[in-house]
Amino acid sequence: MKIRSIILATFFVAIALPCMAKKEKKVENAQNDKEDVHVEVILFSGDTINGYLRSDLKTGLKNMFSKSGTINQYINVGEQPKGGETRRLSASEVKEYRFLEPTEAYPEGARTISERINSPNPFKPHASVRGFAYVKDTRECGSILWWRVWKSYGGRNTQYRLVTAVGVKLKGAKAAYPLMVDGLVGMWGIMDYLKKKYPELHQYVNDYYYKGKDSKAHRKELLDNPSTFLVLYEDFLKTHEPLADPDEELEPKSKEKELK
Repeated sequence: MKIRSIILATFFVAIALPCMAKKEKKVENAQNDKEDVHVEVILFSGDTINGYLRSDLKTGLKNMFSKSGTINQYINVGEQPKGGETRRLSASEVKEYRFLEPTEAYPEGARTISERINSPNPFKPHASVRGFAYVKDTRECGSILWWRVWKSYGGRNTQYRLVTAVGVKLKGAKAAYPLMVDGLVGMWGIMDYLKKKYPELHQYVNDYYYKGKDSKAHRKELLDNPSTFLVLYEDFLKTHEPLADPDEELEPKSKEKELK
């Protein structure tokens, strides 16, 4: 393996390291952290389930000890808020689930989708796993999503904290890649992916966020509004063909491997 790839993989693992550390008691509040939330689940089969997200030990352990170690791949749904039978569903079965209780941030209810998400390891920096991610914005050219990852802190006495990753799934790309983690811009994964799959787009993004005279201002703009990445891609598409990775997977394969 090339030294450059090893270095890149080290960066990626630092923001998505699977671990067995205890979760902080005070993690960022979000609807999918609450118990007994009313949802509509839409399956890839076309069936729908009206029920409630339910917390249970087995589902929590399956998420914690999945091959990604950070990305939720399972949900548990019951017909009632409490009691009764529940059904555990994987991201390979669920196309999306919608929260039926509106909030200030999501007046029409938040939406969580099943998507392949970059889940790197030291030997496969572009490995991905199908899991659940919140939708922040969706356009014809792609979507802005967010999910949770473990981030390491400290030196000799390393600790891990569950933080928010905001990323982009470009239409035609293999997977969603982080744009920022824990409030800091970090695009090593998607930049390396684009360099391999679409060098012209890589150069366009690199000039805008890293090489141009206003690149610092553009990165700040990205932190304030991640959807500006999609706007940049829309501008690129005015004069170029869209990304078309043959490894893009719109729906799970019947016998999908968890990580590839």
